[in-house]
Amino acid sequence: MDLVWLFIATAANVFLLGLQSQFVRDQRFAMCFMISWGITGAQFTFTRVVSGADDPAMAFWVSGWAGAIGICSSIYFYRWFHPRYQNWQAGKGWCK
Repeated sequence: MDLVWLFIATAANVFLLGLQSQFVRDQRFAMCFMISWGITGAQFTFTRVVSGADDPAMAFWVSGWAGAIGICSSIYFYRWFHPRYQNWQAGKGWCK
């Protein structure tokens, strides 16, 4: 069960860090503020789980896969989200 939490925490952390970099580039202060709290929660969970890992090699492997999936997911999510956010911000609604 700990490996599941490790996977979720690592994927969430890297996903949110990827989004954060996009929103920092776009200078979206409110989004950056909210995402920072998510990053804090994911890093806290990661630290708690990995500190009690029985098999460090397995923890490394799980974290590596989760991080790779997390960063790729953040890129795809941002490509989907950004045009919808721009439309919403312009008052056109969420649809493209």
